[in-house]
This record gives sequence, C-alpha cells and structure tokens, in this order.
Amino acid sequence: MARIVFLLIATLVCHNAYAQLDLNVGVAGSRSYACLADQTDSGIGIGIRGEMAADLNDRFQFIGNLSLERHNSDFLSLPVMAGLRVSTTSDDDMFCFVQATGGRSYRVYGDEDNQSAWIMNAGIGTVWNRLGAIVEYNTSRSNVYNDARDKWSWISVRTFLRLPLGF
Repeated sequence: MARIVFLLIATLVCHNAYAQLDLNVGVAGSRSYACLADQTDSGIGIGIRGEMAADLNDRFQFIGNLSLERHNSDFLSLPVMAGLRVSTTSDDDMFCFVQATGGRSYRVYGDEDNQSAWIMNAGIGTVWNRLGAIVEYNTSRSNVYNDARDKWSWISVRTFLRLPLGF
C-alpha cells in the first residue's frame, strides 16, 4: 500500500520536464547506539532497501523508501519513509547529495508484542552513473514510552544500484 501511495504522489509532483524516476535497490550495514545496541548481540545490523527517487527539478528529488533491517535473530524493523534529496550539481549521472527522510518503523520482536515508532534520518551520499552510496544517521522514538530509554539511534552505510525508469 505504501508503494502505491508513493507512486501516486510521485506522479502528481513530477509531471514537469524533469520527470526522471529512479528505482534504487541495495544493501545496508548499520552500527547501533543507545537503546538499540542494548537489544542486539553485537550492535551490528544488515538490511535491504528499495527506494523510488523522482526528480522535482534539476537539483531536488522526492524520495520514498521501504527497508527491511535485521539487528539480531530476535529483532527486525521495517521502516517506511519519504523525504527530500538535494544534489550539489545538475548532472544526472554523477553527483553528490544530502537528504533527509522521515516516516514510521514497524518493529518486530521475536515472541514479544510488535510496535511502531517514528523514525527520521539525514545522510550524505554520491551517485556514479548506476552505483551509489550513502551514510545516514538515524534516530527513532516509540510512542509507547516517553523517556530516553526508548530513543534509538544508529549509523548506516548503504550501497545501491540505480535503475532509471523514465527518461
């Protein structure tokens, strides 16, 4: 359902001459801090991500992504996020960028109750033709507890393959 909503929004927003639409698929590794590190064996996580990036103009992109992140055998999360990416140049094939996204993360625990939490991140990255890489700082807070022990943060490094869907 989230993908359908994203595609509808991207279609409405990107109807101008810069309507390049990219599908980015890739893998990620992460290092946990704060509460999340306490719940994982090593503080290291892995994941996969699918992302749609739609040009708003020659420097701005609307992005939406869906990830699956595994932090140990008992905990995984499914973040669904949307945001904005700003390129440092107007070149479509090779550029550096900064981005910020926000959304919901659905946390799945082994035998415990599942919950959702707000998640935000900021990152800096680069694209070289079809390959890209990004480093992101992520923070998440659950609505269940209103104290510092449920504020999670982690750094993730992600690589991706860029597949242009428009021209």
